[in-house]
Amino acid sequence: MKKCLLAGIFLFVFSVASFSQAKPSQSRNESIEWSHSWIIEKPDSSELPSILLIGDSHVERYFPVVNKNLDGKIIVSKITTSKSMGDPYLIKQLDVLIARAKFDIIFFNNGLHGVSYTPQEYAKYIPVVYKLLVRNNPKVKIVWINTTARRIAGDLENFDRYNDDVNKRNEFVDKFCKSKNISMLDFSSLSINNQNYYTNDGIHFNPEGVNAQAQMITDVVLKLISTSGAGMGH
Repeated sequence: MKKCLLAGIFLFVFSVASFSQAKPSQSRNESIEWSHSWIIEKPDSSELPSILLIGDSHVERYFPVVNKNLDGKIIVSKITTSKSMGDPYLIKQLDVLIARAKFDIIFFNNGLHGVSYTPQEYAKYIPVVYKLLVRNNPKVKIVWINTTARRIAGDLENFDRYNDDVNKRNEFVDKFCKSKNISMLDFSSLSINNQNYYTNDGIHFNPEGVNAQAQMITDVVLKLISTSGAGMGH
């Protein structure tokens, strides 16, 4: 009887502990929440490769430039959102939006939003996002873009109080990408070394900076196309 009782107590404690560990973090909304998706499903007859750009307002700004740069060479889609890794609703958004679509190349750029999430909460979602990105195409080329620095609005020579967390997030991304042999695009260094790329808000890029980001992405895409073949194998 005692053995059964002890077994029952152990099972109860184990179940509670497991539930606690599995329980997702709560979504912490910002004052303005937004998302914008533009997904073009690649026709079976198309020989053009397809890419997906995922990220925040930086992606929103450089998407049309990338699209113009690659016009006639590739099919470009995007998912932009104010949701950050650390927020369970980001996973839900991505899960729904890329449930059916299949891409040859995915650029992922997320890290400026969700300042209320710790770098550890952010990092917990890195492997979760990765599994979603490769779910429909295990051979997809992933390019992870690290996060641009945050500067003080009106005082662009200095970084704001959240920038330390941005750097820590980038460290977690770098470690994960090295472990999975994932290509990285260094927007962090681009932003640190080019104060003149910023608008006065200290977060967004002006047209010169946007063009620099778009050109970096364009160069990577053209290189991948040339080394992997026009249709990228699907």
